[in-house]
Amino acid sequence: MLRRLVLLVLFSVLSSWPATAEEAKVAVQMKGIGSFTCAHWRSTPATRTEGTIWILGFWTGLNYVAAASEQNQSNVNEMEMMSQVEKVCAHHPSQVLASAVWKAYLDTNKN
Repeated sequence: MLRRLVLLVLFSVLSSWPATAEEAKVAVQMKGIGSFTCAHWRSTPATRTEGTIWILGFWTGLNYVAAASEQNQSNVNEMEMMSQVEKVCAHHPSQVLASAVWKAYLDTNKN
């Protein structure tokens, strides 16, 4: 029960997370490359690889929270997932990568 409550709170916090870094009002202790900008992620092959791995894990975590709180999970393949994140990042390169992934996740899970 406590685990479910924690997951529900986490999901609630994430669902109120703004789409851009400039609008961010939530203080999240983000770790790894997800705390850097989209421009940083896209800057070198090494950071692109690191970011892709981070995105896959973060997206999986979002699906886990959704499943644990009986919400719909985003059911897209890795290519579509990365395409959506790329699209968000292309429009807002100064956006924090985690925020871009969150927006892409929500955009693919609107059903």
